[in-house]
Amino acid sequence: MKRIIFMFAALTCIVLGCREEGRLDQLESSAPAPGSVTLKGTPTGTPGGVVIKYTVPNDKNLLGVKAVYDRSGQICEAKASVYADSLVLEGFNDTKTYDVKLYSLGRNGKLSEPLTVPVTPLAPPFRTISMDMKETFGGVYVSLSENYTNSSFALVLLADTLGNGEWTELQTFYTDASEITVSRRSLNPRQYNFALYARDRWNNRSDTLIKALTPIQEVEIPKDKFSNPRLPGDTWEAYANNNNYRFELMWDNVTNSAGGFFSSNSSAPMPQHFTINLGRKVVLSRFQLFPRSTEMYDGSAPRTWELYGSDDPPLDGSWDNWTLLGKFSQLKPSGYGDGSSVGTITDGDREYFRAGGEYELQITDETPDPFITVNYIRIKITATFATYGTEAKNAAMIIGELTFFGQLIDE
Repeated sequence: MKRIIFMFAALTCIVLGCREEGRLDQLESSAPAPGSVTLKGTPTGTPGGVVIKYTVPNDKNLLGVKAVYDRSGQICEAKASVYADSLVLEGFNDTKTYDVKLYSLGRNGKLSEPLTVPVTPLAPPFRTISMDMKETFGGVYVSLSENYTNSSFALVLLADTLGNGEWTELQTFYTDASEITVSRRSLNPRQYNFALYARDRWNNRSDTLIKALTPIQEVEIPKDKFSNPRLPGDTWEAYANNNNYRFELMWDNVTNSAGGFFSSNSSAPMPQHFTINLGRKVVLSRFQLFPRSTEMYDGSAPRTWELYGSDDPPLDGSWDNWTLLGKFSQLKPSGYGDGSSVGTITDGDREYFRAGGEYELQITDETPDPFITVNYIRIKITATFATYGTEAKNAAMIIGELTFFGQLIDE
């Protein structure tokens, strides 16, 4: 009983002691408004914004600093804590001079007398980026460049699909890349009026680009006549002679692992190449390469490869009469790590990987004419994820499915 009474007395003292000290964050409602901030130097203009540096008053009641300003007709506020010495204001849509009112903000909500600061932002990114559109197979390319600040934009593509002057939104692309080219497919090969503008996160809009373009006709190349010519030097033997890994499973129209996939022999030297007879003459525009879905940026999935085409390949398996159509690598939307490191794999990376990458043929210095007529294609796997950046001499490569698009020259 004595022990219980002693513990109760001790606890009572602790509780009473806490009450005597009071709350450390108690507001002093009667405290006066804090003193005004003092400007430190001249505000610095940034693209579409400004940075204001200041010195806060020495006041124990100070909570932070508040800015009130007119941003293109909209009254906005920005706040910074007592520990900061600057405010960053963003979202201006021009380069006019604006008056910003700076206040010291007390813990009790009282504001100091305002300090009026004139600021002049630099040209906002949506006015300095470059955009363009051009026709491509099955649709149009949309490109953005000169986004030197890596600002976030929505690129809004519209079209007058009915020819009656009414605009329909076709697709919105989101990006913060310094430059990017994306495409909108599944459009008929007839002339459309297209419109394109960029919108930033403050709903500022660029000027609208309008162009009359005619998408180039494009179809998926049928796979019913694909075959393996088994040219000398090609890698086409299945791993361990397993029928579930055979070469022809690259065109069985099944893109998941349950449907099978081609896996080469792990003792085959790298790089490895193989040839497919398309069975008809075509002009290729793009293709999809589906890795095995379980090898997420890993293992025997191709990381870099080259695509070649020919209308009359030599039967000895040599590289005579083959034309380079493009060099490609497995895209990882979030980007790779340093060196051969894959880096963190995001949900967006996983979604893109499972969907199968889309790779477009483009005119470059190395491929001045990729749109030639071919009936054979050859793919050279220059590195898998397991061999990328290493000196590995032998390895397997695994491909789930190949799908080609373009124009049929004959049936």
